[in-house]
Amino acid sequence: MIAVLCFIAGAASLVIGVTGGRRLTEFFVGGLAWPASLVRGGAWVGRSLSGILGSGRAPRVIATAVWSAIGVLVFGLLFASADAVVAGWADNLLPDLTLQTLVLRCFVGAFVGVATVTAAYLAVNPPDVSAVPGRTARPAAHRFEWLVPVLLVDAVFAVFVAAQAAVLFGGHDYVQRTTGLTYAEYVHQGFGQLTVATLLMLVVVWAAARRVGPDAVDRLWMRSSLGLLCALTLVVVVSALHRMRLYQEAYGFTQARLVVDVFEGWLGVVVLAVAVSGVVRWQGWVPRFALVTGVVGLLGIAAINPDAWIARQNIQRYEETGKLDWHYLSTLSADAVPTLLTLPEPYRSCALGDAPPIDDDVLSWNLGRARARDAVGGDAIVVTSPTNCPEDLNGG
Repeated sequence: MIAVLCFIAGAASLVIGVTGGRRLTEFFVGGLAWPASLVRGGAWVGRSLSGILGSGRAPRVIATAVWSAIGVLVFGLLFASADAVVAGWADNLLPDLTLQTLVLRCFVGAFVGVATVTAAYLAVNPPDVSAVPGRTARPAAHRFEWLVPVLLVDAVFAVFVAAQAAVLFGGHDYVQRTTGLTYAEYVHQGFGQLTVATLLMLVVVWAAARRVGPDAVDRLWMRSSLGLLCALTLVVVVSALHRMRLYQEAYGFTQARLVVDVFEGWLGVVVLAVAVSGVVRWQGWVPRFALVTGVVGLLGIAAINPDAWIARQNIQRYEETGKLDWHYLSTLSADAVPTLLTLPEPYRSCALGDAPPIDDDVLSWNLGRARARDAVGGDAIVVTSPTNCPEDLNGG
């Protein structure tokens, strides 16, 4: 999941950086321009190669290389099938390719090649996304038309903040007396709803700001009411992060929970940026700021080696509470193996699976698996077959 999000963020950054988009509509149009480049990208590649190769020796050199590769492949396969020693040498030098993996690699290669060609064409011939029409001028609305809804939303947010203050000062007894829930059950509720409320608050700010006219009094009311809404929303963000922290402490750490935690924190940063933009009134920086901070957040997740970090947090939780979800730990990637080796038996073997990581060939080599293989091979601890694994001790 994290790799997919990083790929999407990288592609978005590439397109926006190449096209120079500043508004959300320009981001969207730039995104559409990438696949649209496929229509003219092929002809552009053909003209570029013709210009580079010309009519000199280059075409003959390329043809010689192609025919040489075909000759080596054909006769190499014949001799490898005829002699076991040659076959052994070939197995050590060449990657293990079956029909299924060959088709998959060809498909991935074609997809990456087309994506690269269209991205190169987009970089050389970027569309003018600034020509996309912006928001049309609308007559200013009467103050009550936008101020009354905003103030009512402020009031709803204020009620939530008051409830959080009551829980903070009243403690566990107050929660159980008023709701019938234990404190643990109470804090485990509502994270998703609080995240949606934060997103919808941004919509409220955008919609209200569009209806405000140039009148100085209206602008002052807008800054006051929407600034209050931003401040209350930051309290909602802090509450959501607090609930997720307690949820992780109760039920363990996972990739999904780590991602939504970072996502909620990123929303808080965006809300703060929106509040600042209402004061300084700089134009066009908030969308790019949101993109850059989102990319930085994803890079931060990748930099901490998330699976190893998650394994560390779960092991620390096990040492403090005796609760461990080894089923989930067994689904983590090879990045977590050096950390999982610190678990006591039988949880270590149950979390690591049936066998240590296998050797990779040239095409499938991976740094995480290489480190895991070194950790298992160089450790005095023997990883046994995961038999008689205990029940899940997570308690959730």
